[in-house]
Amino acid sequence: MESAAKKRKSGRLLLLLPFLLYVAGLFFVGIYVFGTVAEENAYISLLVADSAPQETEDMDTGFVPGERPSRLVQIPSVAYGKQFARLNVTWEGDGWDIINIPVYLGSDKKTLKKGAGMSFASYFPGERGCTIISAHVTRHFAELEETPVGATVLLETSYGPYRYEVTEKYEGVDGADRWYMDASVDYDLILYSCYPRDNNGERRTQRCVLCCKLVDGVEVEQ
Repeated sequence: MESAAKKRKSGRLLLLLPFLLYVAGLFFVGIYVFGTVAEENAYISLLVADSAPQETEDMDTGFVPGERPSRLVQIPSVAYGKQFARLNVTWEGDGWDIINIPVYLGSDKKTLKKGAGMSFASYFPGERGCTIISAHVTRHFAELEETPVGATVLLETSYGPYRYEVTEKYEGVDGADRWYMDASVDYDLILYSCYPRDNNGERRTQRCVLCCKLVDGVEVEQ
């Protein structure tokens, strides 16, 4: 009798197993979806303790900007996910300045939680190509859309400073039109983020794009 009871109990557990696996699957999918939406929604991001849009805390990574070199033979090697620069955007008049934003190599979700990320498919400053940098609108590029044409962008890299001027600004760019991620475009630096910042709780499908020209900085010798 005792053996039969144990068999019935084991049978019931086996019947419950698919249901338990289904519930566990829904739980993990729910966590993933919520995390994805939180990255795109300013209101939800505040609820889950993301930085408020106006906050741009400079993370202490131990990064030290390099001095301007007299000549540059090659770009020093940088490991993926490591900080290689610090970003500042300033302009005259009233407005919000982007100050001391850490810039990492790579633009995956984990990297963009720490700061701005440079597209791995673009060029390092000084490489005679377009550098493409992005960050979350709910975090370090919270007011990128407020930056005017003519603003100064300073990238302090581990091998020297690079100064740019914002020459063109595009708001409401269709996120599916990914020209701003093409490093072959005729710009020296592109900064972009999701748009608009105030999205009324809807998913952001547009981008704000700043296109810049190099004003000063040592380039790799040809």
